[in-house]
Amino acid sequence: MKNALIFSLLVAFAVMSCKKDRIEKSKNEYEPVNSYLDTKKQQEQEFVINGPSGDTIVGNQGTRLLAGKNCLMFPNNDTVSYPFSIKLVELYTPKDMIYWQMPTVAGGNILETDGEIRVRATKNNQDLVLVPGCFYQVRMPNSAPKTGMRAFYGFDTGAFFDWTDNPASLGVTTSVNPVFDVIPYGYEANIARLGWLNCGKIANNGTGNSIGFTSQTDELTNLGIFIYFPATKSVMQVYNTVSGLIPNGSNVKIIMIGVTSGGQLFHYYSALTVNSSAIIDVVLTPISDPNLTALLDGL
Repeated sequence: MKNALIFSLLVAFAVMSCKKDRIEKSKNEYEPVNSYLDTKKQQEQEFVINGPSGDTIVGNQGTRLLAGKNCLMFPNNDTVSYPFSIKLVELYTPKDMIYWQMPTVAGGNILETDGEIRVRATKNNQDLVLVPGCFYQVRMPNSAPKTGMRAFYGFDTGAFFDWTDNPASLGVTTSVNPVFDVIPYGYEANIARLGWLNCGKIANNGTGNSIGFTSQTDELTNLGIFIYFPATKSVMQVYNTVSGLIPNGSNVKIIMIGVTSGGQLFHYYSALTVNSSAIIDVVLTPISDPNLTALLDGL
């Protein structure tokens, strides 16, 4: 009798496990979203500088750079001769920030932003650096620039991308003003480090609410999950299905992007006001590439 009971329990457990496996496997599964986003992102522009008359360049979205040869050197301190190349990425819309997966969050606080750019200088396919104490000049276009916007420098922590307005924390000694000047063109500043640059300012002070995401229908692991803040033009990327701190009362737009192994796009979109921490149960639905592009354009 005892053996029969044990056998019955084992059978019941096996049946329950099989049912559980079937339920879990019934969720829609997605490939990592990186490859899809990479096909959509703004391409890096290259400008070959052949002499002093070509030191000023203009990006296709209006970014203006003045990068003099005398402020550039090889990492081993060797001087640079003409020609050399300046390479530029311009991200001025939430769509382009999402495609590049370049959120505007600094030290856990969202950044109000009016644009991100990446500036590189190369010679013979080798990255150059700025001579200590030197800088390059940037002008970023904006029809309604704000006072108090600062130069935030981007850096990779190894786990995520972050921003700082303190270049000394990145090993850069400089006396340049970290605040952008407001000019008729938009913004102007001297920049003490090549790489990613954000024209922004802190929009919250380490307080807020978080949003978690779960789903009965979709596996969320490989999705691109983003939260957009229209009031500050800020983009937050969500890692491990739990957001960073969102200031209380924020109106946000949540966008999730998934791609199946067959290339079908799925998405989730919601607009809401965040007044407390919450967990949201989501259901992804199919969407075409043009319609997803239009959705991101309309953020």
